[in-house]
Amino acid sequence: MTEEHTQEAQPIALHDERPTPPPSSSNATAWKTAAIVLGVAFLVALVLLATSGGGDALSQEQVREIARTEIAAAQLAPGNNADLPDADVQQLIDQAVGTQVAALQPTNTPIPPTPTIIPAADVEDDDAFKGPEDAPVVIVEFSDFQCPYCARWATQTLPQILEAYPDEVKVVYRDFPIFGEESVLASMATECAEEQDANAFWEMHDRLFERTANQEQTPINAETLTGYAEEMGLDGERFNTCLTSDKYRDEVMADLGAASSYGLRGTPGFVINGVVYTIGAQPFDVFNGIIQSLLQS
Repeated sequence: MTEEHTQEAQPIALHDERPTPPPSSSNATAWKTAAIVLGVAFLVALVLLATSGGGDALSQEQVREIARTEIAAAQLAPGNNADLPDADVQQLIDQAVGTQVAALQPTNTPIPPTPTIIPAADVEDDDAFKGPEDAPVVIVEFSDFQCPYCARWATQTLPQILEAYPDEVKVVYRDFPIFGEESVLASMATECAEEQDANAFWEMHDRLFERTANQEQTPINAETLTGYAEEMGLDGERFNTCLTSDKYRDEVMADLGAASSYGLRGTPGFVINGVVYTIGAQPFDVFNGIIQSLLQS
């Protein structure tokens, strides 16, 4: 991966606030309309994210009803005189719901993979893996330790794959820290752990995803991560020095650049036997079908 690709693919800090220029009198209605669209999209995203962790999923009609309420509130808000026709309101609702449902809910069936096969040496790099080194099926996961979908895949689907295919599947973990600097720090923590003990990579991996799955509120910082390392029996001082030196930042950012170059836009993303699958955190049955087809081919 070239330095240019790595530099271009910077992690996205979702909590960053970017100032919005004030609207001019000639396009005030357009700006208010855009504000309504953004408000609806954000609300729908939050609703879908909140219900994706195992509770009963909302139907699209239920989400539309929430969106209708949000639009009505936005139109009645003081200073907002964007009186939109009913047809336009419905179009905004459908757009917001359709976009957010597609973005936040994994599809029921795998998206057809790209036809280009990525060489194993490129896609696997030298990252940590589980399973036989020469396994016939290689799943390279690109993931973020703060992503709830990634945590679900790591704690539910991954163990089932490894149990069902102990000799046939190799799973490689690569970093795709799209949630900002804390995600980069978490990724570097696994590398610093592995520096002391090869098995410690996966122990730190599991601890970080356990944290996300349990919605722990402790901050991801050097103190927290060093505490995890010490709980694992690692040398805390050595670990902290490694972490705060940014020793593995370039390696983490190279993974992020690779994921972007393969066309991945969300986490988790996968490259299976050199083929890109943008299917998200699918359950075991979906991956089982892909593995079976590869073993029979």
